[in-house]
Amino acid sequence: MAAKARTEITCDECYFRREGLCALSGNVPCPTFRAATAGALTPPKQPRLVPRPLQPVTVGRAA
Repeated sequence: MAAKARTEITCDECYFRREGLCALSGNVPCPTFRAATAGALTPPKQPRLVPRPLQPVTVGRAA
């Protein structure tokens, strides 16, 4: 199986840079990088939620 070639992202691909909203200099993506897709701001991908196994609940008596 061939490994996928990973392309490095640049600030030129960022929504904020393309819309003139970026105040940072340089071309290294910052933590607020959002890919520019069709002129719209896309929310970042969220990690997949993995359910934890529940512990059994013990029912006690009130005093």
